[in-house]
Amino acid sequence: MGKKKQHAEHDGSERWLLTYSDLITLLLGLFVILYASSQVDAKKFQAVMAAFGSVFEGGGAGLLPGANGALETPIQKGPGQGEGQGGGMDEAVKQQVRDAIREAVQAGQINLSETTAGLTVHVTEKLLFDPGADSLRPEAVPVLESLGKTLAGMKNEIRIEGHTDDRPISTPAFPTNWHLSTARALNVAVYLLDHSAIDPKRVAVVGYGEYRPIAPNDNESDRAINRRVDIVVVK
Repeated sequence: MGKKKQHAEHDGSERWLLTYSDLITLLLGLFVILYASSQVDAKKFQAVMAAFGSVFEGGGAGLLPGANGALETPIQKGPGQGEGQGGGMDEAVKQQVRDAIREAVQAGQINLSETTAGLTVHVTEKLLFDPGADSLRPEAVPVLESLGKTLAGMKNEIRIEGHTDDRPISTPAFPTNWHLSTARALNVAVYLLDHSAIDPKRVAVVGYGEYRPIAPNDNESDRAINRRVDIVVVK
């Protein structure tokens, strides 16, 4: 009888090992879950959110009424982002700009190009200024007045950009090409504003110096193309 009692007590004293092993297993599982949840998979996350959306909306598309996803907030465009005030540019507007400068285009004094930013009127230095100067030439007046009347009837933003070639300049009035390009762009902007009904709030002026050429600066004819003022009608 004594031996049997001793054996039973021995078996009961080791039951705590079962409880301990269960606890260790649960802790291991917990740490595995925590680690896995820290490695976020975007696709799996979207799938989970879509599943929750179908539950809460009875098969709808989002978690919130009228939403297309878990959360949906309209993006507000700030100044200079996306389209300009005019909300784009149709072919009629482009044709108006072409008509306003047709003669200058035919004379090779102006070129037109269109990019994702908008319609750009490239006005050559030859039409606008004497070499190294920022005062408008008389020949530029009719073209700028015609263009100004056309631009005044639009709602698009207008960016006026001054450009030079890569040859350095150093004069009392213009120590660098930055100074020259900015002064030229500013004078074109001021003339357009003074002689048309363009809203000044729509106009921006910038000088790029020699840093945005549209032709190689390796010969005189290409340098002449780079010496220009661009009038950009922003979409």
